[in-house]
Amino acid sequence: QNLTGSDPRQAFVDAVGAGFQKSVRRIKKNERCLRMKLEKIKTERDLVNDLSREESALLTSSKSIPSPLHTRSFINNESIRSVKLSSLEVFRNMIFGSPTNLMLLFIPFAVASHKLNWSPTAVFVLNFLAMIPLATLLGDFTEEAAAHTNQTIGGLLNASFGNAVEVVVAVQALLAGEYRVVQASMIGSIFSNLLLVLGSCFFFGGLYYSEQEFQPMAATANMGLLGLSCIALVLPTPFAHYYEIDDVDVLTISRITAVFMIFMYAQLLFFQLKTHSSLLADAAGEEGEKMLPFYVAILGLVALTGLIAILSEFLVGSIDGFCNESGISRTFTGLIILPIVGNAVEHLTAISVAMKDKMDLAMGVAVGSSTQISLFVTPLIVLVGWATDRPMTLNFPPFEITLFILSVIVVAILVSYPRSNWLEGSMLITTYMMI
Repeated sequence: QNLTGSDPRQAFVDAVGAGFQKSVRRIKKNERCLRMKLEKIKTERDLVNDLSREESALLTSSKSIPSPLHTRSFINNESIRSVKLSSLEVFRNMIFGSPTNLMLLFIPFAVASHKLNWSPTAVFVLNFLAMIPLATLLGDFTEEAAAHTNQTIGGLLNASFGNAVEVVVAVQALLAGEYRVVQASMIGSIFSNLLLVLGSCFFFGGLYYSEQEFQPMAATANMGLLGLSCIALVLPTPFAHYYEIDDVDVLTISRITAVFMIFMYAQLLFFQLKTHSSLLADAAGEEGEKMLPFYVAILGLVALTGLIAILSEFLVGSIDGFCNESGISRTFTGLIILPIVGNAVEHLTAISVAMKDKMDLAMGVAVGSSTQISLFVTPLIVLVGWATDRPMTLNFPPFEITLFILSVIVVAILVSYPRSNWLEGSMLITTYMMI
């Protein structure tokens, strides 16, 4: 009081009042800013709604959807996804929405080639080309059926029909006694997914991004299971040659091993769909919209599976004549050619999503499919042979087993660090080309 000549209590009151007025001015300023932002958001929302109504009217009048159904998970335009279509319109979009489906025109020629006894090469080529779009449509109907179920049932549907074409072709070859073709097609599908597809994902994705990240736990789990499948294939193969085990004992070892492999695959499904489903939720993308009734999706699955079974029977029946006329060995036919039937479109999808920096999806297609074939499809064929009294074993040629083990080791080294680049992709592609 002596220094300022004023009452300190009054000075305190003045200071508090000034601070309060300053706070009030700040709050009013923030309020004005918030109102401006809300007005901007409202304007943008109205604009989006107007565009959505215009697109909906346009699509309804033209009755056409510009994007194929099997890529609807990657569509960014929410207004197009929200349009409700009839089953006939959706089915028409599935048929005409993808350029690959133009190969459906080969179906009548494929059937005619078998009925009219054309050359084995013509029968093989026509049925081979006709089955590629059927594999795509089978995947579309599987997604539609899975969209009507919960996550667990949907995952089981995708797991069951994900490699349905490979299973059908392998069963037909097994029943025809083409055991070498069956073995080569199984190991060839694994090579194709693990080396060519994964390598292409790394390479083409690396051309757009210097490094790409992926989920390490899913990759580690899949590589560990592929390592387990290496052990399962080693059990009946080198031991049978080294210890001179009889064929009956090799068959018994193969069947028992097949049971353990399928049991391990069931644990993988439980891991992915139940205990650790949250880790894979981000990689799975958005849940598919129900565009077809459930009964239509199931009927589509049944019809396509039956058609694939018929064409695969024609395909397998022409393998002998095709190999004799073309000079191509049965091993090359099963190792390189047959895996293209069920995986061609899936491979292109994996590469396209990798170029969009969605490496978890790409890894799920490439490494996940390899795991599914090695732990589920291959032992399933052995058990089908057991049920039909066919001597199908896991006694693969030692050279193929050696290549399989080395391929798994190379991929395991590359995915041990959860980042990829184009050089790693080039390594895997070069490995596949050498094989």
